[in-house]
Amino acid sequence: MNLSKNWLADFVDVSDVNIKDYCDKLTLTGSKVEGYEEMGAEIENVVVARIKKIVPHPDSDHLLICTMDIGTSEDTQIVTGAQNVNQGDLVPAALHNSWLPGGIHITKGKLRGEKSNGMLCSFAELGLTQNDLP
Repeated sequence: MNLSKNWLADFVDVSDVNIKDYCDKLTLTGSKVEGYEEMGAEIENVVVARIKKIVPHPDSDHLLICTMDIGTSEDTQIVTGAQNVNQGDLVPAALHNSWLPGGIHITKGKLRGEKSNGMLCSFAELGLTQNDLP
């Protein structure tokens, strides 16, 4: 059985308990803890962004240039190969100097001559599956 520490926090305050101590104490109650997972621990600098504008890349048949609202005063540009995006979509965006599961480091750069200040992320790139969503 999986037990969410966030769910448990609805009933008792466990915010100041270290995850290792939490597992040890739970095992002492007779409920053996075989392992634990800190979801999102490897993810840094990934935000929810809104796609404001999409234009085809001038030097590619499959790349798109997206103008993104990332919650700052200025919009940012991200080049993507994802064909399932639409204007107005909310998407996970790994910005410059982001980290993804598996130690993948995302930086800004150029794709076929166009600036890209990060990348749009799929479920798999964030370490998620369809089963992780309601």
